[in-house]
Amino acid sequence: MTLIEILCPICGATTKTLPRYPRRVCGTCAAKASDESGRVLQFFNTSLGGGFIAYYADSYQTETHPGHICLIDGIRCYADEARFGRIVIAPLTDQPE
Repeated sequence: MTLIEILCPICGATTKTLPRYPRRVCGTCAAKASDESGRVLQFFNTSLGGGFIAYYADSYQTETHPGHICLIDGIRCYADEARFGRIVIAPLTDQPE
């Protein structure tokens, strides 16, 4: 699989991704993903075959976050499983004003 170089849509840093995910955020921005109250989130695959789950980072994987929506620097994003495993986060195209 060939990676392409893109600019992170949040911070503008150069990052590499698969062509399937041209709006993927960089790792630095992904680490800042939080819920609307500011609690940091962590995202995982549920098995080797994929799946998706979100935890609150301060809960040590005991408290799940319901859903895929997160905020990064005030920008609404969507986290989900990538096609061949791992997690991809990208800004939503419709941002509230």
